[in-house]
Amino acid sequence: MAEITAAMVKELRERTQAGMMECKKALVEAGGDLLAAAELLQKKGAIKAGAIAGKKVAADGAIGCAVSSDGTRGALVELNCQTDFVARGEDFQQLLKLATATALAEGLATAEALNAAVPADGGPSLGERAAQLTARSGEKHELRRVAYRASQGVVKGYVHTGARIGVLVDVTSQDAKNEKVQALADDLTLQVASMKPLFQQRGDVPQDTIARQREILAAQMVQEDEAAMKEPEAYFARVRQVVVERAQDEGRDPGDDAAVEAEARRLVTEDGKFKDSLLGFQREAEKVRSRPAAVREKILDGKVAKWLNEVVLLDQVSIKESKKTVGKLLAEVGVPGTHLAGYVRFEVGEGVEKAATKDFATEVAEMAAQAR
Repeated sequence: MAEITAAMVKELRERTQAGMMECKKALVEAGGDLLAAAELLQKKGAIKAGAIAGKKVAADGAIGCAVSSDGTRGALVELNCQTDFVARGEDFQQLLKLATATALAEGLATAEALNAAVPADGGPSLGERAAQLTARSGEKHELRRVAYRASQGVVKGYVHTGARIGVLVDVTSQDAKNEKVQALADDLTLQVASMKPLFQQRGDVPQDTIARQREILAAQMVQEDEAAMKEPEAYFARVRQVVVERAQDEGRDPGDDAAVEAEARRLVTEDGKFKDSLLGFQREAEKVRSRPAAVREKILDGKVAKWLNEVVLLDQVSIKESKKTVGKLLAEVGVPGTHLAGYVRFEVGEGVEKAATKDFATEVAEMAAQAR
């Protein structure tokens, strides 16, 4: 029987994307023939698909978007795989397009419904097609998420370059065909894509979420204040280092610690640049040290408000008009009954826990250990 080397296993693995042990077993069964081993793995594709689906994490992929011709319905779909190389492939893109079209046609709003759906061509379900791609490529394929919006106004969709971010925006209006309403909806898709709002309006933010964020910001303030109070000493240490470096650059001995200390004190006393910097750090440290508790709370209130302005869509500064909030632009559109009914934003892989990858040497070692 031909010797099955690590190099042969590596080559078969690269060709098929199958697991290490599967590749070794196939090579043993095929007597070391790479082509025959690849065919064996292909024949066992259905079994392999299940194994891959259970063990591998699909955190890459792409977002698909489709909007009905009348602009009143839209769908977003996230199809995951393991590498962007596979996500750019024709088979992947075809499945994504088919899944998005099916989600739009049938108004699918859950991953379960999407995977169970049978497209208009009457072939296997979308979930079965994803499993077939898993078996064929060796990479896990997963139809992970879907969103569907039906509007009494207008639905606009946007997929950012690279198809890693997709957005649906639903704007209701008494005159949804109005150019201003249409332009507003387009602008909102770009706003949501780029600024990643977590909530639509201030009232949507749970109080416990605000409380947790306040705790985080308070802890950050403590760290910032501690750093500010230590900064005069830290700055003086940097000045001592400057003294040493200057001496070294000039080819002379900076002297012992006492000499370095004395020269550093001379610099921060007599040299305007060093003196002003140290005084600035000292003033800031004293300001922090003497700050009343009420003032600290007021600063913390401001930090919480700033955070809310960043995560609440209607309170965000518009990326189109930097002097106005999104809410202000919405109010100024001037078409009766125009308001934001909702939005959806997908980003590839968000919320997926990405497993640590193993290099080839580690997998070979583990395979050898299992064989003992």
